[in-house]
Amino acid sequence: MSTIVPGIQAEQDAVWWQGSLFRIKGRGMKTAGAIGLVEANYYAGFSPPLHVHHREDEAWYILEGELRCRRGDEEFTARVGDFVFCPREIPHSFKALDGGARALLLAIPAGLEEMFLEGGVPVRDPAQPPPKEFDIERVRALARKYGFDVIGPPLV
Repeated sequence: MSTIVPGIQAEQDAVWWQGSLFRIKGRGMKTAGAIGLVEANYYAGFSPPLHVHHREDEAWYILEGELRCRRGDEEFTARVGDFVFCPREIPHSFKALDGGARALLLAIPAGLEEMFLEGGVPVRDPAQPPPKEFDIERVRALARKYGFDVIGPPLV
């Protein structure tokens, strides 16, 4: 039995999420709900607010650049080749450092990738991003539906 999942249409599954380019690589509907996988291209300075997930664990594998991370009371810098795991119920955030960063974002189980699709702006031209700003109120509006709480500001 093959474990290869047929490809997805980039124009259908790529969104600008808060000004960063997110390409959805694996959705729960294709993984029996097991994982969601996103290739995230974060602009320099991108930082989600401090938040805590109640449904899923979240992890990143850093492909390019650096992320300054906060996980619980711990702060550290993740670099190319690093794997960062944030278990559910542990507050976390990060900030993309100079030059931005590219990472694979995993949500276990799947579901969080659907929030990016619902709340993101469809990509028409990857070379033409929308304004690079984070709309915390938009994220708060989606948080309840997707099982997490915004509990603090982005990293500065």
